[in-house]
Amino acid sequence: MNAMQEKRMSALDRLREEAIKPLEEAHSLSFTAYTDESVYAEEVKKIFHDEWVFVCQEPELGNPGDYFAMTLAGEPISVIRGRDGQLRTLSNVCRHRGTPLLDEGFGTVAKYVTCPYHAWSYDLAGELQAIPYNELIAVDRERHRLPQFQCGVWNGLVFVHLGDAPKPLGERFAHMADYFTEFEVGRFDTASSGEPQVWDANWKLVMENAMESYHLFKVHEPTLERVSPTRGAYYLAGSSEWSLTGGSLTTGWKRIDRRYVLLSMAPSFVGILTNGNLGWLSAHPTGPARTMIRSGVIGTGKGTRSDSASEQFTQAFFEEDRLICERVQNGMSAVKGRGGKLVDLERVVADFHQFLATRLFDLPPTAFCEEPEARATRN
Repeated sequence: MNAMQEKRMSALDRLREEAIKPLEEAHSLSFTAYTDESVYAEEVKKIFHDEWVFVCQEPELGNPGDYFAMTLAGEPISVIRGRDGQLRTLSNVCRHRGTPLLDEGFGTVAKYVTCPYHAWSYDLAGELQAIPYNELIAVDRERHRLPQFQCGVWNGLVFVHLGDAPKPLGERFAHMADYFTEFEVGRFDTASSGEPQVWDANWKLVMENAMESYHLFKVHEPTLERVSPTRGAYYLAGSSEWSLTGGSLTTGWKRIDRRYVLLSMAPSFVGILTNGNLGWLSAHPTGPARTMIRSGVIGTGKGTRSDSASEQFTQAFFEEDRLICERVQNGMSAVKGRGGKLVDLERVVADFHQFLATRLFDLPPTAFCEEPEARATRN
């Protein structure tokens, strides 16, 4: 491609050409992929409105009336535990005049979800129950129930799909758990999560940063590099659908645990699995250069306990990540900037770019790749 042809390409065209490259040719994406409004609009439409997206943890919604409310790529939703024990994802907007119903975050409703504007109320399954001061106008209650979205649970993690007829959640992440059976994630029954943060960075930058270990020795030299050194990181298995990487844990450069496994589950979830818990980060875009960040942990009761020292450690490396992601975002405005070659420790980033290609441009999933060392861990 000559310089004139490249100049005429739209940001979406350029993204398509770059994201489909095989691993040996993979580069960082052009900078416009992280700033362009048309790219962002396509991502919202074809990814966040038509893909399984992680939102919260099932153990945090243990009782009837427990809910988690958020805005997912512009769509206000609530995940709520019904009186029948079922988790449902409902629209969080009143059918009367469009008022958001529940405050965002976690909470509990005793019996009904009641609109703060005119007090229309709904039961925990979204059925319209009461309309105050209405005696003359007939209201079709079925037509005025809260819309419902697909909701699924994978190993205690709650995912939502805003589109129609999605692939079953179990198929979306099929066989991933085969590589970490010794961690017994099926026993995880306790969870907690922190307050959300907003980072001034594109969601893809946040995800790329979270899933690769190449930057640990530099960005996290005072924190993560001392317990999960870059030199010990390796690729396990993956494709455009999900990726697993791993490494060893140390303390004072002494090995303390057999390994950790890093789960990269696009578009919104990256988690680190160690003995007893799965710590995670989620990234939900609120604009081309702003991302809502949430973090938490799920595990056994003992595995999810933390003290002030571990909380300070987590806050420290999160702040390191925020600063570097926002710094990189500032570089995305460079007119003549273009992405460089991805190295071996960024292989998982190439998988993520191919995920973008499959969703944005309707391309088939890429072939699954498994490192020989990974076969010994698969059951």
